[in-house]
Amino acid sequence: MARIRDEQKFNQCRNSLIDVGQELFITSSFNSVGLNDILKHAGIPKGSFYHYFESKEDFALQVVEQYHNENRAALEALLLDDSLTAYQQLKAFFQANVDHFGDVGYCQGCLMANLSQEIADVNENMRSKISKFSTEMVDEVSKCLQRLENNELNLGHLRPCEAAQVLMNSWMGAIMKMKLEKSREPLDVFMKFFFSH
Repeated sequence: MARIRDEQKFNQCRNSLIDVGQELFITSSFNSVGLNDILKHAGIPKGSFYHYFESKEDFALQVVEQYHNENRAALEALLLDDSLTAYQQLKAFFQANVDHFGDVGYCQGCLMANLSQEIADVNENMRSKISKFSTEMVDEVSKCLQRLENNELNLGHLRPCEAAQVLMNSWMGAIMKMKLEKSREPLDVFMKFFFSH
């Protein structure tokens, strides 16, 4: 008789692996993290990995998807907060991220930016997935920018979709500079430039 899989336990183990993968990839790198590292940190026996994922690439794609979903959910929650103006919603989103980076010592950076630099030129599946998620975030920001008044971000000469790209590209650059210098200053300069009031 075939053994029936315990879906709850299966999903718990799978999610635990994804959480560990996110932590390891963001504090180290995709290429330097081995399957044994992942299994050891997750407390899951060796040989179990392929019960949950087809390959390390499949695993990384699911880690990136969870990371994106968490960030998008945080942004969407703020964009649904009717007590804030569009300007305040965006400012709160970026400030929350500044605070997060402060909690981790202004290092680690953004998982998707890190992976983009590390493997986008050599792994088309990862590049394509990260690009798709990046575009989704830009689209969410663009929707918010359509509700801004009086050129509040000094980007009024651009269409909302263009302004969203400038904002997100600048943010990624600030994060990379922060990580390089282990300093809050690049994030503060970003906030001062776009959110001066």
